[in-house]
Amino acid sequence: MAKIKIERNSEWNNRARAIGIYISDEKVGTINNGEAQEYEVENGEHEIFAKIDWCRSPKIKLNLSENETKTIKLSGFKYGTWIYPTIMGMMLFYYLMKYALNIELNFLIWLCVIGFLYPIYFITIGKNKYLILSENGKENVLQH
Repeated sequence: MAKIKIERNSEWNNRARAIGIYISDEKVGTINNGEAQEYEVENGEHEIFAKIDWCRSPKIKLNLSENETKTIKLSGFKYGTWIYPTIMGMMLFYYLMKYALNIELNFLIWLCVIGFLYPIYFITIGKNKYLILSENGKENVLQH
């Protein structure tokens, strides 16, 4: 039997939620923050994707031979781990400057608004790209 190993990054933005793992359109389990799971599969070609709530990753295709193990990395959308802390830091800086030093920096509010729009894309229109599965650091996305 072949094996697929999924390694999930430790990220604060999806920390409390388990992500479902689907191999050949069948849910085979869930994976928690920072965890690694191994799934035994038949030899041959398999489509894999991960799903959390209504959002998911693009499907990737793997071709496995006898006793082969492939490792797949699972993470959230690009820049997802640092966009919210950056926005919160800018908002804190804005309020400190405005109320402590009486300096207006209105452009920071607009940067924060733009920053909040980025993740909104991934939970609406880009919901099928919310998660990223990659093999050996490269995305192997199945094109439909």
